Amino acid sequence: MIFYRYLAWKCKHLRLSFRRLVEELEGIRVALVKEKSGGKVEVVVEEMDAKQARLFSLLDLGKFMLMWIKR
Repeated sequence: MIFYRYLAWKCKHLRLSFRRLVEELEGIRVALVKEKSGGKVEVVVEEMDAKQARLFSLLDLGKFMLMWIKR
């Protein structure tokens, strides 16, 4: 719960309710895509709406994706 409160504080200028903030974050989808020929696997973020894109950028979620990939 503390983590969600921190997110709400960090995103307060977007003026989203707590519930709406969680819904927007839940809507950000990540997929693993594998090429048939090379077998290379990539992490891809699916298309987001404007609010989700602002949240993704504001919270620097791309950095966390890179940390997850390197594991």
